[in-house]
Order: sequence, then structure tokens, then C-alpha cells
Amino acid sequence: MNCIWEIVLKAKKNGYKLEELRFINSKSPSPYTESSFDFLNYDTVEDTELEVNPLYRFSNELGDIFLPDIVGYEHIRELFLDVMMHYIAVWDLRSGADKKELRAMYILKEIESGAFLKRFRETLFFLGFEKAKRIIFCLLDLYSCGDYITIFKKALRELYPNSNLYIHSENVKKLILFTGVDKTKKDIETVKMLKDMFLSLSYEMDVFWKHHFGVIGVGESMRIGEIAIY
Repeated sequence: MNCIWEIVLKAKKNGYKLEELRFINSKSPSPYTESSFDFLNYDTVEDTELEVNPLYRFSNELGDIFLPDIVGYEHIRELFLDVMMHYIAVWDLRSGADKKELRAMYILKEIESGAFLKRFRETLFFLGFEKAKRIIFCLLDLYSCGDYITIFKKALRELYPNSNLYIHSENVKKLILFTGVDKTKKDIETVKMLKDMFLSLSYEMDVFWKHHFGVIGVGESMRIGEIAIY
């Protein structure tokens, strides 16, 4: 169990009610989990007193209260932590937070800190949190299924709803992308980031921006003054 909502669900399965649980600050928290069981794959709740790491998701907001070297007002801080974790548990369960959501949040936090994918950090976060999160969802999907082209298309549509991706008729490793937007420095960086994230090095890609290349028989692509040459 990694997250608060998982702990609560396991506790309910073992007959404990949410109001019976007491959350306390862990003496030896892991930076990679919200729970603090002795074993990472621990799958049962046998006690109502549960150690948690409040800084897993809220280090910026709660660091001044729950860092190990903070002293004073112990009873108030213990009470605040317990009440807050009960609220978070209810919020997680009611909002439909799931493992994929929390994994994405963790990955974004690691990217922001520079732990990995550092070269994508500026471009990714320029998109805004929600769009960045949807791109990480796509990355998790790629990890699950391994279908480069399908997930690349999905990621493109998250940022460029009018985009189309074509596979060259004579070379399956060559792609042709129409974005449907003006060519800007930021969009060039964004498309490059997506290509590097989701496609293997063996793929080549030509990019068309606002104007589509002409396709015989497709009237929308054959308008005078709006055709790109390929």
C-alpha cells in the first residue's frame, strides 16, 4: 500500500471504520510512499494507528510543520495531522483518485525536482499542470502497452486537437505530422519533446504546421493559398 486511500480501503476490508483510524507522523518516512509500513508490499491493516508521510504530496505546504527537526506544539501538530489525513482520505475516495493519477503526480514532482527527464522539464511545465499531467498519463500508457504510434497520436491530440499523423507509404519508420497550428518556438520544442518521449530513435518525422499538404481527392487540403508543399 502506497497511498492514504489504499490504506483506508484495506482497513475497511478488515473491519475498521475510517473514524477508528488514527494517522501519526512516521519516525522514518520513505520519500517514495505516503504510507510507512515496514514492508513496501504490505497488504493488510492490523492496527488503527497508522504511520504516514505527510510530506509525500505536500512537502511545500507542510514542510515547516512536519519536518523531523521541527519541535514544539506536538499535541496540536498530531491532532492537525490526524484530522488532515482523514479529510484527504475522504477527498481521494470521492474524487476518484486512483493509482494512475497518483503515479502521474509523483512523476511530475520528480521531473520538477530534476530527478529525471530533466531536459523536458521546462517545456513540459510550460504547458500547464493539467496538460502536463495528461502527457504523463500517456507515458504511463506507453509503459503498459508499448504501442509507440498509438500513444504518440494520443499525446499529440491532447495538445493539438486538429493534428493528424500519417505513416509514409514507402517507409513505415517515416512519419508525417500535421499540427494545425502556427509554427512557434514553443510549439517546435513541444513537438520535439513528444517525439523524443514517445518514439524510438529509428523514427523520422516531417512536421507541417498551420497549412496541410495537398491530398488528391480531399477538398479541404487543396485550397489555394492554404497548401503546404511536400
